[in-house]
Parts: sequence; structure tokens; C-alpha cells
Amino acid sequence: MLKTVEYSTGKKTRGLAVTYRAGDGEKYGTCPASCALNCSGKGAQKIDAEYLDALLDAVPAKGISFTYTHFPWSKWADKLGPGKTVINYSADTFAAADAADAPTVVVVPPDFWGGKKAVSRGAGKRPVVRCPEEYRKGFGCANCGNGEPLCARLDRNFIVGFTAHGAGKKKAADADTRGGCYADGGNVRLHWRDTSNQAPTDETDAEKLSRFAKSLPPRAIVRHHIAGDIGTG
Repeated sequence: MLKTVEYSTGKKTRGLAVTYRAGDGEKYGTCPASCALNCSGKGAQKIDAEYLDALLDAVPAKGISFTYTHFPWSKWADKLGPGKTVINYSADTFAAADAADAPTVVVVPPDFWGGKKAVSRGAGKRPVVRCPEEYRKGFGCANCGNGEPLCARLDRNFIVGFTAHGAGKKKAADADTRGGCYADGGNVRLHWRDTSNQAPTDETDAEKLSRFAKSLPPRAIVRHHIAGDIGTG
């Protein structure tokens, strides 16, 4: 099930086009069951190949498109390329992030930045660069990187770090504890739940996404999957 929003009013994504994705009647239905942030006991076992192909091509004319996935990078990274949606591998640990051969992000505990508004910090072979929205007032994805968001950069030599946040931030910051998905709280949870409860149609998620991307104005920025993932729903 796919929900599309042409103009987000969210604090971080204001001005972007965004999507939400869920299984039919189950929020976590498109997320990998193996994701450390997923404590539902449910989820997808494999990637939806048709949807993945549509996602990679879901880029507005002369625009930018990016998203995140907890599915192993080895399952999809070979499909990335210029002009495609940039998919970020959401790693559960620094070791996994460092080993990934793909654009990568990682959730860090609040004390990772040493109590400062740190821009970057070494944690392995690549530095971890803090999401600017966390320490710059009035900042969001739309003005990140002077119009080229850090998470939308395909060939980058750094990992983007997000400080654990939301109602489950303690679990999210603890690699040994399951759960803590930020999308399972607040307004995001409501949008995600509504997405899972949509009435079925004859249009697949892949078809709906392709149509949505083509309808957006030139140079639009899209953040796919405020909640949800690329699994079979």
C-alpha cells in the first residue's frame, strides 16, 4: 500500500514530495522482518522486484530522489546509478555501516557527538557526518547541501549519522535491543497506519509510484518512504 504526498508540511521534509509504504493491514508489512528496529514480529522476507525498479526510476525531471532501506545492500546496490533514486543502506551498527559498499546511514546514541553540535566524527574508515537538521535551526532536507541533500549523494565518502529520536529512541540507540523505529510514534505512525488501511485498488505500488513521480514538477525533491520499505507487502 502506497501513500503519496506532493507537498510535505513536516518539520524536516517541508516542501518535499514524500511517500509512505505499508503492507495491506500491517504497517511493517514492507519492512524486512530482520530489521533491528522492527519489534512487530512481522515483515517482509524479500524485496519486491517490480517496486524496486519503479522506485529507482521515480525521479522527477531534473529533480532529486532518495530513500532508505534496511534490506542488505548486497541485494540492491548494483542497481544504483546516475539519474536514479539514491537508496541509502540503514545500517544497524558502525561495523555494518563501514563494510557497506553503498550510500549508508546509521543511527547513533545521543552521546556519540560528545555533547557538541558536531559536524563529523571518525568511527572507522569513513567519517560519520551528522544530519544538519539536528543542529541548524530552520534547516531541513529541502535546503540541505545547498539543494543537494547529503542523503541524495550517490558517490560520497562519508556515512550520515542520525541521533536516535522518537518515543523509542533508547531502544534505537541500543544495538542489542530490538525495536525503536521512529516511525512507530507520533504523526508518522498515524500516516503509516492510514497507509496500511487504504482500500485496495487495481493499481500496484509500482504503478502508483511511477505515476506520482511523473506528475511532479521539474526539479522537485522526493523523499520516498517516510515510513516503510521495499519489501513485498
